Amino acid sequence: MEEIVKVREAFIDDVDGIYNVIKPYVENGELLPRTQDDIADHIRNFVVAEINGEVVGCMAIKFYSKELVEFRTLAVKKDVQKRGIGKMIVNKGIDIVRKMGVKRIFVLTRSEEFFVKLGFEVVKKEIFPEKVWSDCILCPKLNRCDEIAMIKKLV
Repeated sequence: MEEIVKVREAFIDDVDGIYNVIKPYVENGELLPRTQDDIADHIRNFVVAEINGEVVGCMAIKFYSKELVEFRTLAVKKDVQKRGIGKMIVNKGIDIVRKMGVKRIFVLTRSEEFFVKLGFEVVKKEIFPEKVWSDCILCPKLNRCDEIAMIKKLV
């Protein structure tokens, strides 16, 4: 049977699936920790990818203003990577925020090439003080951050 990937906005029943997708990335230090309660509190901001009803990828959208959002907590289960699922998730997020009138999307990433293919450009982290003060301040890598800031302007 052919696997069909479905990308959609998340439901409360997806909390455990999202948690299980991000858990390995949290454990190896690639993503900041998120509890199941935190995921549930922000479930309306998540996009998920599923195969046969199983959540295999996710991304959260954090709103900083009516014009600026961050795409974060982007993760795809390792056993289904390299199938375009991450791209599908990001594109769904772009569609969602574009309809809302958002002007700019930013990411902090170690996957520059992935986001360049999706139209993001490298910028200095310092142009996002909102991010630095809300999340980065809590990160153990604060003074030795290895992530690249990137932005996509929506027209």
